Amino acid sequence: MIIGIMLAIVLGVLGGFLWLEQSSIPLLDTILMSALSFIVFVAGSEIGGNRHILKKIWNPQGIVLMLAIPVAVIVGSLVGGTLFGTAVGLAKEDALLVSAGLGWYSLSSVVISAMYSVELGTISFLTNALRETLSFGLIPLVARYNKVLSIGIGGACTMDSTLPVIIKYTNLQIGILGFVNGLVLTLLVPFLLSALMPV
Repeated sequence: MIIGIMLAIVLGVLGGFLWLEQSSIPLLDTILMSALSFIVFVAGSEIGGNRHILKKIWNPQGIVLMLAIPVAVIVGSLVGGTLFGTAVGLAKEDALLVSAGLGWYSLSSVVISAMYSVELGTISFLTNALRETLSFGLIPLVARYNKVLSIGIGGACTMDSTLPVIIKYTNLQIGILGFVNGLVLTLLVPFLLSALMPV
């Protein structure tokens, strides 16, 4: 499946570059959102249909994990993004702002472009889109060694696009943790961007 996903991404990029006309983009966006909604619906149905999993995770240990994972992902993303960003020449506050997108490229790029810098908004788009794209290949690899750790790779996209991959390569219990992680991060990204936006 990993090879299939990565091949589909590469073929999609090549196809879009070579043949896609600008006038087709709105239709493609509609198709993409419809397909993504269906995939997330199926993943959610699978989780909801296994009520024993929900009961199993609703305990003190499960609640601690639901709180700890998003916190760890935020800290790891901000620290790692800042270190790497400054290493490649970004100012510390710019690197921190880009990493605050937590994988939500569509929102972070627009907010940063509108409120701060179009150049940094573009960097945010590319960085966070790359994070989501790489997640499809990295989640299965990391899940072999540590299922919970595989959640952190995708950031905010663990509640939608990468949720089916998490469920396939871990289990439904980890899938629920991934969904909660993505939901919490999605809610927090706008606040992080506002708080870290340079004046």
